[in-house]
Amino acid sequence: MVPINKMVPRSFVTNIKSGETVQAKAPILARGIALGGDSGVARVDISSDGGKTWRAATLGGDEGRYGFRRWEARFTLPATGNYMLMVRCSNDRGVVQPDRPNWNPAGFMRNVIEAIPIVAA
Repeated sequence: MVPINKMVPRSFVTNIKSGETVQAKAPILARGIALGGDSGVARVDISSDGGKTWRAATLGGDEGRYGFRRWEARFTLPATGNYMLMVRCSNDRGVVQPDRPNWNPAGFMRNVIEAIPIVAA
């Protein structure tokens, strides 16, 4: 066993549910929160194409080293169909949420990139 001695970056989408249906070819506002782990949030990126391309979200006020930071981003889905909305956080030490889970026996410090399936209609 190794004790937890640091926190890791993590981000969440808070206004779009898994499996939600959204409008195709129309701007969609995604909102959420991010935590830099053991340092501040430097950047939040969002992808609406399953991680092929990423763009920076707009960050809210900085509440300090251990505080959650709000973010928001607009995106448009080009056609009807199934999509994967993804969000990742980078902290001010350059640590980025990984694209693969960091497995451990108890599941502590899970910080894989958040991925939410959505449907454009």
